[in-house]
Amino acid sequence: MLEDLNQLQKTIDKIVADMLAANIAQKKTYTDNRVEKEYWNLITPDAFDKKLIVIAVIGYPERAGIWSNTLLRQSRIAETSMEPYFRQFSESDIGLVAIDPNCFEPDIEGDTFIYQLERVIADIPANTKIGLLGFSMGGKILVEFLQQRPELLTRIAGLALIDPTLPNRLRVGNIRPLLDNDTLLIASEGEVSPGEISSMLLRIPKISFPGIHGEMPNKALKEVIKFYEQRSL
Repeated sequence: MLEDLNQLQKTIDKIVADMLAANIAQKKTYTDNRVEKEYWNLITPDAFDKKLIVIAVIGYPERAGIWSNTLLRQSRIAETSMEPYFRQFSESDIGLVAIDPNCFEPDIEGDTFIYQLERVIADIPANTKIGLLGFSMGGKILVEFLQQRPELLTRIAGLALIDPTLPNRLRVGNIRPLLDNDTLLIASEGEVSPGEISSMLLRIPKISFPGIHGEMPNKALKEVIKFYEQRSL
């Protein structure tokens, strides 16, 4: 059981270091001009040269490299590591970028989520397809972001939401066509799971898997890859 925050961070650092050493992932460094500090996003090799680039937006308060602090505290490293995503996206010739919004401190308001998301989108060539993948709070961020930025919708090839924690009051008029035609919703089974609730709020079908919230990303990997492979053609 990993309880100490320093120990938790050391474990995350090792997961990321192992991916870097195996050249499964690379760090792309930016400067956050709001605080004049460097941060990094985790990307697949040559991600920005691919025909489709998927931006993964994780939850709160996780760091790029893992999906769930809860699972990490239980030493369930294989279930929370993002390594399977980086391996499979590379094998499918699709770029993957995992932003790191909680790099300075946990961002419960979402300001750094949006800042880093905008920076990555600005780096993507205009003729390149963009996919968006949001887990937990990351799914909420993406739904709200796209609703407020309808001019970006022509660049979005697909939106994958994994157990997104959506508010009861949300407006989705601008993204209705995206929701109806190019959105994959993954839910953990159960009447009160975030994905089940989101299916009702967004009025779109979902694919359900048994298990707790934090398990969903890696359980859904096969469906996520199939979804984006269809949109990379």
